[in-house]
Amino acid sequence: MLIRDFEVTDIDEIVEILKLNGQYGSPVVDGPEAMKRVKACSAAVFLVCEIDLKVVGVVRGNYDGSRAIIHQLSVHPAYQREA
Repeated sequence: MLIRDFEVTDIDEIVEILKLNGQYGSPVVDGPEAMKRVKACSAAVFLVCEIDLKVVGVVRGNYDGSRAIIHQLSVHPAYQREA
């Protein structure tokens, strides 16, 4: 398992995960352009979990220097409840 920063090439896999979990509400908030905006934001934390070179999870939030807030966490259904 590898936790790493989001890359634009991850977008399609993340959209799939969000849709499978019913978390893809609005392309304006959850879509590709929104993901690119989050990546560009210096206060944002945007990480993916990768297993065998496949994105299986994502977390988005922000960090103010002392506290972090998670806005979205999603794991591909096939990998949920795994150790």
